[in-house]
Amino acid sequence: MKNCLLAGLAAVSVSTCLQAASAKDADANRLEADVRYLSDDLFEGREAGTRGYDLAAKFVASRYQALGLKPGGDDGSYFQAVPMRETKAAAPEGGVLRFSGPNAPDTFIRGEDYLVGANFTGTEVDIEAEVVFVGFSFVSEEHGRDDFANVDVDGKIVAFLYGAPKFLNSEERAHNRSIRAQRASENGAIGALGFWSPGLEQRYSFADAIENLPTSTSLEWVQDGGEVYSTAPNIRASASISLDGAEKLFANAPHTWAEIMEMAESEQGEVPSFPLNMTARIESRSVHKDVSSPNVVAILEGADPALRDEYVVMTAHLDHHGIDPTDEEGDDEINNGAIDNMTGVSAILEIARLFAENPPRRSVIFIALTAEEKGLVGSDYFAQNPTAPAEKIVANINLDMAIVTYPFTDIVAFGGERSTMYPVVEAAAGRAGLTLSPDPQPEQGFFTRSDQYSFVKTGVPALNIDLGFANGGEAAQQEFLENHYHEVSDEADLIDYEQLRRFAQVNYEIARGVADMDTRPLWKKGDFFGKTFNGPMEE
Repeated sequence: MKNCLLAGLAAVSVSTCLQAASAKDADANRLEADVRYLSDDLFEGREAGTRGYDLAAKFVASRYQALGLKPGGDDGSYFQAVPMRETKAAAPEGGVLRFSGPNAPDTFIRGEDYLVGANFTGTEVDIEAEVVFVGFSFVSEEHGRDDFANVDVDGKIVAFLYGAPKFLNSEERAHNRSIRAQRASENGAIGALGFWSPGLEQRYSFADAIENLPTSTSLEWVQDGGEVYSTAPNIRASASISLDGAEKLFANAPHTWAEIMEMAESEQGEVPSFPLNMTARIESRSVHKDVSSPNVVAILEGADPALRDEYVVMTAHLDHHGIDPTDEEGDDEINNGAIDNMTGVSAILEIARLFAENPPRRSVIFIALTAEEKGLVGSDYFAQNPTAPAEKIVANINLDMAIVTYPFTDIVAFGGERSTMYPVVEAAAGRAGLTLSPDPQPEQGFFTRSDQYSFVKTGVPALNIDLGFANGGEAAQQEFLENHYHEVSDEADLIDYEQLRRFAQVNYEIARGVADMDTRPLWKKGDFFGKTFNGPMEE
C-alpha cells in the first residue's frame, strides 16, 4: 500500500503499481493514491482554465499513457482543447433592472428584489421591452400544454417560474426546467426574468447568490466563428427576481404572487400566462476573457472486430472550484474537491486499468472532463464535437461525486430504466449484493445536472450511478452536502476507500456489460428523452 501511495503522490512508477493489481477487481490502494494526489494543494483546486487544472490534466494523461491507452484528443494527443469565454459582472453589485408603466412597482431594490449577473452576449448590453409572464415556460404536445399559446412574446421580455409542473416525473421535470430560456428564445423573446422559488430558496438562498456575485464567473464554449454557443441565442439579457421582488411585480397583476404560487404547487401546475402591463429595462455590464481548458481523452480499442467501431464513453469531471481567497492569514483557501469529483476520476482510471488488461467487445472512450462546475461545458463540447464518429457513440456512463463515506447497500441508476442498459445494471447490482433504489430526491433533478445530460441531448442513452439512502446513506450524504460540498473541507480523509473500491467495481461491471452487449443500447420504446432528442429507440 505504502509504495503504491507514494507512487501516486510522486506521479512516478505508476506502471509498477498497476502491474501489482488484479485484472478483475478494483484496487483500493490505487484509488486512494489517485484521489490523494489529485486533491493535493499542488493543483490549486483544479478550476477550469487555470494552471492547477492543466497540471491535473497532464497527470491524467500520463496515467492513460501508462495504461497503454491510445490518445483520443486533438492532433494525436490526449487533450481536446475546449475554447471558452469567461464572463463575470463588471461591477461588484451587478447590473441594473428598472420598471416603468401602469403596473410597475414603486421601488425595486438591487440586491434585495433582483440581481443582474454577467452576460455572454456582450460586455455592455441594454434592452428595454414589455414584460410578459409565461408561467413555467412549459410546452408539451403530448400533454396538450403551451404556456406561449395565448400571449405574444416576440421582441419582449418574458418572466417565468423556476421549475416545471409536478405531474412530470423527476427527470422530465428537470429537463423542462433547464430549457425555459430556450423556449422563450424560440418564441422570439429578447430577455428573461427568472423568479426564485421557495424550494430553491431553501437550497441556495437569494442572499447567497447576491453574496457570491462579485466573485462568480461563468464559462461557455466558443464556436468556430467566435460566437459563444447558446441554446437561447435571442435572449440578450436576463435577471433573477427574489421572492420579495416577485410579490411587488404581481401586486397589480391579474393574479397575486400568492395565487400564482398556489397554482404552481398544484399537481397539474396550470399557471396562466398574461402581460404584466409594464416595461423592463435590463442593463448588464460584463468582463470577458477567452480561455482554453482541455478534456483529457483516451481510447481503448475493443476486442470484437464486428463491434470495435462502436464506442461506450465513460466520463468524470476533473475540475473543481479552485481558490477562494479569505482575509485571514493561514486560512485554507483551496477547494480540493476530493469527493467532488476525484472519486469519479480515480474510478474511471481504475476501470480503464481493468479494461486495458481484458478489453471488452466494444471500444471504450475515457474522458476526464473540464468545466462541469461551470455548467457541463466540457461534456457539452465533446458531445457536440466528438473525437470519434458521433453516430458510433452508443452509450455514456458518467461518474460524479460518489459520497463514499459509509458502507452503502443500495445504488440509484439515474436514467437506467429508460434504456436497454437496465438489465446490465440489475445484473451488476445483484452480483455486488446491492439493491437498486428509485431516486430518493426527485425534486433535485440530478439527471440533468451532471455530464451525462450532455450526451442525452445528442440522443445517446446514458447512465449515472449514485449511492442510495439505505444503511445510513441519507444521513451520511446530508452531512457531506451540509458541511463539505463545495467547501475547502472536501478532503481525501473523508473517503472510505473500501467503499470507493466497491463503487468503482460496480461501475466497471456495468460498463463491461454494456460494452459486451450483442446489440447497441437503445432508448425504451416511447421514452421521453429518446423522442425529444431523436435517439435510437426500441421498435
